[in-house]
Amino acid sequence: MINSKYLGKFIALCASLLFVVSANVYAGKVVVAKGVADIQPGQVAQAYKVALENAKRAAIEQAVGTIIESRTLVENFQMVSDQVMTSASGRLKTYRVLEEGKTDDGLYQVTIQAEADVDELINQVDQFQKALKWQKKPRVTVVIDGFSVENSAVSAEQVRNYLIEHLSDDKFPVYDLTNDTELRGGFVIHLNVAKEQSESDYQGMKLTANELAINARLTRADDSKIMATASGIKTLPGASSSKASKRAAKIIVKEIWQDLRKKLTVSWENEQYAARNIQLNIVDLDSLDQAQSVVKSIKSTLAGVKDIELVQFESAKTEYQLQYRGWPEQLADEFKSAVFSQRHFQTKVVSLAGNQLTIKIQ
Repeated sequence: MINSKYLGKFIALCASLLFVVSANVYAGKVVVAKGVADIQPGQVAQAYKVALENAKRAAIEQAVGTIIESRTLVENFQMVSDQVMTSASGRLKTYRVLEEGKTDDGLYQVTIQAEADVDELINQVDQFQKALKWQKKPRVTVVIDGFSVENSAVSAEQVRNYLIEHLSDDKFPVYDLTNDTELRGGFVIHLNVAKEQSESDYQGMKLTANELAINARLTRADDSKIMATASGIKTLPGASSSKASKRAAKIIVKEIWQDLRKKLTVSWENEQYAARNIQLNIVDLDSLDQAQSVVKSIKSTLAGVKDIELVQFESAKTEYQLQYRGWPEQLADEFKSAVFSQRHFQTKVVSLAGNQLTIKIQ
C-alpha cells in the first residue's frame, strides 16, 4: 500500500509539472503581480476583491504593457490601456493567490501568480486599434529608381516631392533612406517616372504633346516583398515640357495616392502583428552572465517576443535570434518603452536595417 504522505507529494509534483507544461503548450506567460486597495470599516472582503482585480490588471500590464505602449499613439495610450486592461483582466488563463493581508500602510494587498495568454491579448490590442483607428502609422521612405534619375531627373524629383506632401498631409512619417537614418521605414515606395514629348502637324499648325507616366511599387522595408502597385499616365499639350510635366505630375500623384493610401493602410494592419525572425545585436556587453540575463529580461517583459535564443556572445557584439510578432521598428519601440526601461535597463538604437536591430545598453 502506498504511503499517503508520499502519494500526496507525488500528486503535487505532477500538478506542478502539468502547470509548467500547459504554460509552454499554450504559449502563456507566467507573471507575479500585486494589487492593493483601501480598507473601509467593516469592508475587508470588499477590499480583498478590489485588490485581487488590481493584481489581475497588473498581471496583464506585465504581459502586454510594452505592446500597448510601443504601438499606440501617445495621446491615446491611457485610453487604450484602460480598455484592454479592463476587458482582459477576467481572461487570465489561470491564477492563484500567493499572499494576502494588510500592509503596514493600512492597505489590503493581494499577490498572485497568473498565466496570461499573450497571443490572445496581443490580438485584443490589435482589435481595439483597428476598430478605433489608434495605431501608430508606419514609417515610409520614397525612392526614385535609377532609370528615372538618369532620364527624367527633374520630373522624378517633382513626383517624389508631391507624393511626400500627400504622405505628410495624412500624418505618415516620411524618412530619407540614408546611412544616417536611425530607423528604416516600415515601407518603401519605389517610383518609376518616364516622360516623352512629341510633335505633330495639324492643318499647318505644329502641336506639342507632353506625356508623363508614373509607376509606384510599395514594398516592405525588411525583405522587399511587393505589397501593392499603382500607376497613372497623363498627356498635356504645351510647348514647355517642364510646365506640362509639373501639371501632369500633380494630377497623377493625387490619383495614385488615393489608391496607394488604401493599400498601404491595409498592408500595415495585416503586417504589424505577423510573426517574423529578427536578429538582435547588443554591443559592449560585459560578460556572458549579462548576455544571459538579457534573455530573461526580454522574455519576462517584451510581449511581442515569442521566442529568443542567445546565438553568440562576444563583448563587442552579442547576437540573439528572436521570433517577434511585429516589425523590427516596433521591437525597437518596445525596448524604449517606459515599461521595459523602468524594470530592466535603458537602451539606445545603434542601427536598424532590414530584420537586424542593433542596440546598446545605457
